[in-house]
Amino acid sequence: MADDAPPDPVDGGGSSSSNVQWGNTDQVVQARDIHGDVHIGRRPARRPAWLWPWLAGGLVVALAATGVVWLWPSGSTAGDQPDQVPSALRVTADLSANDHAPWGYASEDPGFPDSGLATRLARPMAATEDQALALDVRLTGAASLEHQVIRLHLEGPKAGQVVVTDIRVVIRKKTPPLNGSLVLVPPQGAEDSAQTLLNLDDRFPVLQEAVQDKNTDRNYPAGPYFPTHTIKLTNGETSEVVVTALASKSAYDYVLAVVYQVGKEIRQTIIDNAGKPFRVTGYSCAGSQVASYRTAYELKSDFSVSREPDPQHLDVSPKC
Repeated sequence: MADDAPPDPVDGGGSSSSNVQWGNTDQVVQARDIHGDVHIGRRPARRPAWLWPWLAGGLVVALAATGVVWLWPSGSTAGDQPDQVPSALRVTADLSANDHAPWGYASEDPGFPDSGLATRLARPMAATEDQALALDVRLTGAASLEHQVIRLHLEGPKAGQVVVTDIRVVIRKKTPPLNGSLVLVPPQGAEDSAQTLLNLDDRFPVLQEAVQDKNTDRNYPAGPYFPTHTIKLTNGETSEVVVTALASKSAYDYVLAVVYQVGKEIRQTIIDNAGKPFRVTGYSCAGSQVASYRTAYELKSDFSVSREPDPQHLDVSPKC
């Protein structure tokens, strides 16, 4: 890497030449920011340090004589320049749908949640705070329990058209279900509707169109969402795709890759949770209808979410 190169004696041991590269034409130099020059060819012979002031003075005189004005860059880099080509597709991820009951989170850390949040959860009627309390639990970085809803907001370019052709999952990490700690506010009624389902336990997870069984109020996959659907966004149009990621057998860290077409070019943008992967986990089952954690907090009759005395033997029928 250029930044790891030792100081060049040609420059008197300074750091300004950290990105100056020398090499033959069969070598490729790649750097994010260039501070200095890239030279192809042989390294010139070193000159004594005392000779450089005389050469610099001669160069200034020569330029002045020819009327050339030399504008030296003052530390600017590529990152300082305005974006000349705006992104063809803008995608944002909204997880606020997870802040309404039912909700549950699990962590590999038995100390989750911290004492301040645990005190809030244990207050009578705490679960009626619903959105505010669930939001604070979600922001700890724990994994959603069994399902996670991600609302993708797609926005096309101000001029021209893009066509979204696929939304794929990229699993970054897979482990057994997290068993450190559980916080659970279980469902009280029918299951929410869903637009698409993404079962991460599948051998090859694919975004599926969802249909709801009116007799059971459960959602079922009804075949791949793409390529049956395509999303065309012209001149700043917007669209939303609601993804419900599911997990019961393992825990997953994952991101989503949105694939889209601009003209004849295929592009891809990666969507994550504010720089971190999305997280979802199944129950840590210890037997038939029984889950086991090192600590657990569950909804009580006074609508508190209080600590369980025996977290190694939780009745979670029919989940396990």
